Amino acid sequence: MIRAALHRLSRHTLIYSTAEQLGRLAGFLLLPLTTGYLGEVEFGTRELVAVTITLLAQLAGVNISAAMSRFYFDAHDDNARRAVISTSILSVAAAAIVVGAIALGTAGVWAHLLPFPGEDKTVILRLTIGIFVLQVLREIQSKVLQTQERSILYGTLSLAKLAAEVGLQVLFLVKLRAGLIGLLEAVAITECSFALIHAFILLPSIGVRFSVSVFRRLLAYSLPLVPNGILQFCLHSSDRYFISALCGGGALGLYALGYKLGYVTNYLILGPFLLIWYPFVFSLPSDEVRRSMIGRLTPYFMLVLTAATLATSLFADVLVGSASRGHGFIAATGTVPWVATGYWCWGLFQILQTGFFVSKRTQLLPRLTFSALVTNVFLNISLIPALGFLGAAVATALTFAVLCICTGLKAHVEYAVLHRWGRILTPALAAMLASLVVVAARSLVPPHFHHALGGVALALWTLLAWRVALDRAERAACTATVLTISRKLAGRNSHPTE
Repeated sequence: MIRAALHRLSRHTLIYSTAEQLGRLAGFLLLPLTTGYLGEVEFGTRELVAVTITLLAQLAGVNISAAMSRFYFDAHDDNARRAVISTSILSVAAAAIVVGAIALGTAGVWAHLLPFPGEDKTVILRLTIGIFVLQVLREIQSKVLQTQERSILYGTLSLAKLAAEVGLQVLFLVKLRAGLIGLLEAVAITECSFALIHAFILLPSIGVRFSVSVFRRLLAYSLPLVPNGILQFCLHSSDRYFISALCGGGALGLYALGYKLGYVTNYLILGPFLLIWYPFVFSLPSDEVRRSMIGRLTPYFMLVLTAATLATSLFADVLVGSASRGHGFIAATGTVPWVATGYWCWGLFQILQTGFFVSKRTQLLPRLTFSALVTNVFLNISLIPALGFLGAAVATALTFAVLCICTGLKAHVEYAVLHRWGRILTPALAAMLASLVVVAARSLVPPHFHHALGGVALALWTLLAWRVALDRAERAACTATVLTISRKLAGRNSHPTE
């Protein structure tokens, strides 16, 4: 059972990961271009655009996609499943259009309220609203492909969208010298095109059908997720507004770059995993199997996330240097380890909250998120004036740690899962100690030894994790898998194709 589960998770996650991570890689490779052409202030404005789109998506109830996945697997025949999908798409589309129309009608007011610099505030905001509507329409249809486990089609469309968007962004930014507005226009064109492509593929097999009974169930399940989504938006993104108000647009640009790089573990590991995690858990045959699988799979996932977090923290300066053209952006380095640590906690939180979705107790999530938000606002107000934008990074790590602890305690009461905490926390604590030791030791050795020091720390941690996080049978299975793959590769190399 566990091997079959791991194989199924790995197969879909690999495809989702390839599509998602190529997109993240393209975004990373474009950072030197965007930081060179936009500068710190416009880069900060671009970050505010992104978080505004996220806020509008939460107001539109995009979290109904989680309800779609949940009730899709409750349906017992194809007609019922098509009704769930069609009703979900129509509901989200209608909500997005209504929210977008309201936002567009008040764009002039919003442009003065939001801290966008420059004379093109209204144009930027209107483009932002258009992107939001188109993006929501495309994403709910992409969620259908994930729910149906059509990972190959999902990956193909994602890669095609990536190629189109990157090409248009380079054209508008480099060839046409259109600046930030050009970048937003490129995104809007791509989102519109692929929303139509998804509809052309899905609608013939799904049809257009709105079921009132299905909508009521979707709404009852997802309604608590709307305020929770808005609260989570504030949790993840309100620090940008604090920094913009307290430190200025330049500081926001530095923080935005450091945050993106610290968030890279979420891009590489957590995001692709979550694309299949919830549909996988919902599809398991019984509650007993769900609890067992969650408990057994969590240490494996957290081990991979811990390794990625440690590597990101140890080589933060390399990431910042590779991602920016302007020398001033190097000041963002200190934020990367804090943000990466925060998203390690966020990854564990995602696993711990799974039980709330399985038991349909989603009304508990807004309370937990609100508590975390209060903590986050207090920490930002306290730390940003003293530490600048670094204070926001520290607040992110502390807030997500608090949220993780509170969720773990509540989840144990509502949906108890036997987690192997020693196998989860020991590698994490060892990684934290390795980071602290490297930071202290770098002041004692010449700069050209810094990267070697990080490499040694990562290697030593890997040996420790191999012994502590895996038992003897798991180590033997890993070794056997590596040997098998090596033999296959060696066999192919020894018989080259003519």
